[in-house]
Amino acid sequence: MAGKVFKGLMGNGKSRRRGSAVGDDSRLFIVGGGMAGLSAAIFAVRDSKISGRNIHVMEVHEKAGGSLYGEGDANTVYFTRGDWKFGIKTHNCLWDALSAVPSLDDPKKSVFQEIVEYNELHKHNARSRLIYAGQRRDHADRMGLSWEHRLRLLALIYVPEKAIENRRIDSWFDSSFFKTNFWNVFFSMFALESWNDLVEMKRYVRRYLHDFHRMVSGQGETVTPYNNYDSMTVPMVRWLTDQGVQFDMGCKVTDLDFKPGTDDLTVERLYYTQKGEEKSLGIRKCDFVFITNGSMIADTRRGSNTEVPALERGKLDGSWTLWENIVEKRPDKQLGNPANFNTRIDESAWMLFCVNSKERLFFDLYERFTGNKPGQANMVTFPDSAWHISVLVPNHPHFRNQPEDTYLFGACGLRPFVEGNFVKKKMCDCTGNEMLTEACHHFGFIEEMPRIIEGSVCVPAMMPYEMSHFLTRKSSDRPKVVPEGSTNLAFMGQFVESDECVMLVESSVRSAKMAVKELLGAVGTVPEVYTGVYSPRCWMEVLPTALS
Repeated sequence: MAGKVFKGLMGNGKSRRRGSAVGDDSRLFIVGGGMAGLSAAIFAVRDSKISGRNIHVMEVHEKAGGSLYGEGDANTVYFTRGDWKFGIKTHNCLWDALSAVPSLDDPKKSVFQEIVEYNELHKHNARSRLIYAGQRRDHADRMGLSWEHRLRLLALIYVPEKAIENRRIDSWFDSSFFKTNFWNVFFSMFALESWNDLVEMKRYVRRYLHDFHRMVSGQGETVTPYNNYDSMTVPMVRWLTDQGVQFDMGCKVTDLDFKPGTDDLTVERLYYTQKGEEKSLGIRKCDFVFITNGSMIADTRRGSNTEVPALERGKLDGSWTLWENIVEKRPDKQLGNPANFNTRIDESAWMLFCVNSKERLFFDLYERFTGNKPGQANMVTFPDSAWHISVLVPNHPHFRNQPEDTYLFGACGLRPFVEGNFVKKKMCDCTGNEMLTEACHHFGFIEEMPRIIEGSVCVPAMMPYEMSHFLTRKSSDRPKVVPEGSTNLAFMGQFVESDECVMLVESSVRSAKMAVKELLGAVGTVPEVYTGVYSPRCWMEVLPTALS
């Protein structure tokens, strides 16, 4: 199957490399150990001439993984920042990267093959998707779209992005659109809110049009056997380590020096701090620097059953510092505008909570009420929730080392500064127990709630920038992967322009592949961003759903 997916991907496309020639002693410094950084290292080792021993991944945290990071064992608490879902057709760059990485369970298989086989055995088929006030379940058999809504969606698919940049979604649709089943499924699936960027919604509609008829059931989704960190990040790091790639953890890169007196953009020195010590290193003519600019997970703070997670507005962990500094140094090079993304926390923050339990009570109640077995549904959403809560009950076990008697589920809230329906406090002012109380009320698990709370460890987290990449923006607010005139610098991640949907893991991996191709002259081509909008078959499958 992997061969079919990648047929034509790895041709002999010509490189658009603009910089110095890659030599045997060329070094690659990758700033950021999330999916963009790890994928860039994989592509560089596999497809370019840079040896693994000459690649350095510099990460501010003590573990790689970024947004996909997960942790926990039988003696602590399991925690993830959420689990991303994927699509076979839409995530070509991700599958390309994972096809190079052996499975931890069977080294004869790639991680990609392992994921495909898992999904052939574990099918999504949600029985309940939306739960309205009063525990009214709605499988969203009818989308509830009017003809005006359908025409506006059709126009959005084909309108040029330049004509709608820096506009909110609710500037395109009237208020009735945001009460439809279509919107309630759509916003929760992609974590979009009405005040987010209209171009971004356009991209998601185009990317996932082919799966709209399976959007409610989740049958078009591809998931990982365990949480994303265990299933993807851990094997990626292990393979890269085996190739000699150096991981410099607890390393905060703060600034770059550029070659003076030239219109080119050439990095000459890199500044960083590690273990409290300020350091720098020279970047030679044959070296390259790839940076993940900005961060969705910067300044994440956790609480507990009885403690409220802090809201940090001071950009203390430094994840935005590097981008801010280089923009100030080279304002002439169109390197983007970080202030557009990191100064609007009231619009960009979201919250989540992870629940660990030693008994099955909640899970039995959940399955009996929704009809969804753990792992069978992407999530269950409460459209009438003031916090816009969605709950995810994953397959068991969710962690590779998870004991049989430990059960996990999680939830996210897209409106943390609004008072709850049942707990009369803003979500951002609530403890883990209070968030779990609100969720139990929405499910109607009132009688059982004291026992559920008593037997659970609920870890809430505040993430001030988790939605920052969805904020309204101009095209100039994000730099290109390889800026005009760059000879050895590339940008990666959610805050670059790669033509991909920014929330997708694919956007990180795509930008990494573009950077390696353009600057390192890697073999192969970068596949086009997938869309089914020009396929008659796609429209034939979608129309019955759109007209329901």
